[in-house]
Amino acid sequence: MGRRLALALAAVVLLLAGGGAWLFRVEDIPDELPAMLEDPTAVEIPPVRDEPPLKLAELRGRTAFFVVVGASSGDSPEGEQLNRALNRWIYPETTVGYIIGDAEGFEVFREKVAKILERFASEMRYPLYVDFAGDFMRTFQLPKGHHGFVVLGPDGSVLLRKSGGIEGAALEEVRAMLGAREPDPGPPAPALTVGSLDLAACQGGYACAILFLGHDVARSDVPGIDDGFEGDDDEMFAKMRDPAIRLVSSASKMRLESSAGVIVGRTRDLELETWERLEDAPEARAAFQIGPQDSAIVVIAEGRVEFRKTGLVPVYEWGRVADLLGVEINDRKPAKGK
Repeated sequence: MGRRLALALAAVVLLLAGGGAWLFRVEDIPDELPAMLEDPTAVEIPPVRDEPPLKLAELRGRTAFFVVVGASSGDSPEGEQLNRALNRWIYPETTVGYIIGDAEGFEVFREKVAKILERFASEMRYPLYVDFAGDFMRTFQLPKGHHGFVVLGPDGSVLLRKSGGIEGAALEEVRAMLGAREPDPGPPAPALTVGSLDLAACQGGYACAILFLGHDVARSDVPGIDDGFEGDDDEMFAKMRDPAIRLVSSASKMRLESSAGVIVGRTRDLELETWERLEDAPEARAAFQIGPQDSAIVVIAEGRVEFRKTGLVPVYEWGRVADLLGVEINDRKPAKGK
């Protein structure tokens, strides 16, 4: 979720001289976080772009959660299970969430960070704020360099402070605290064969994915792979905003072992190991209501369509795809393909 921002901040910090090590530090996580000394509802984070400021006092009456990421956490998988759960769960209207980028000491690069935010905002489920003053970390007494998580109750009280991520059975406690629920089961998959893929067989722990490309994709179109597209950051981000190229790029990073996948559409000079390829599958497009020029992904598990998305799939949603297919994919990486 927040690693995209973390990697961007990490790149910026390398430009600094002298104070870089201090800004990039990773503090130990104590057995018990220090007591808070300041009123949490007094925290106010100014906008970086034209969004309104984030005033915690104005969140009274709702349960609010905050995911905290900093430059130092860019290379760490801390919080992955929690992030994926937060991106998957369904919430009542009385629960709101935010991502806080801890950018204390980065004020001099405010304009650069603002440009990065413009790119990443649409890739995240929750609003993103950047704290250049370090007020959030200081108020909630969270150690630097780790994934942080805070929950405030409707009365403004602190229900949870955690550094280092939350995993396993503890996630159920967080879900209950937020009043969240798991997504409802998807509709039954149609009785259909796509290439050698029998959708009726996509159950019993065996999942299937179908990627529909809205246009031809060549190796030279895809950033982040050998002999792929080369250009500056703006050009690579623009390429990765193309739904078909995003699908192919993601497939190139997924090796299917306990699942199966078919790519429907023409590709050129791309290996895409473990993926079957078909030039066209009109019956499948019709069955899933996907137009001939549309790019889309369908994931079937336990005989049900558990994920279906037409158009651009934001980076945060690839975590759900990875979990369903049982594959490794970095859903915290910038969408420019690197």
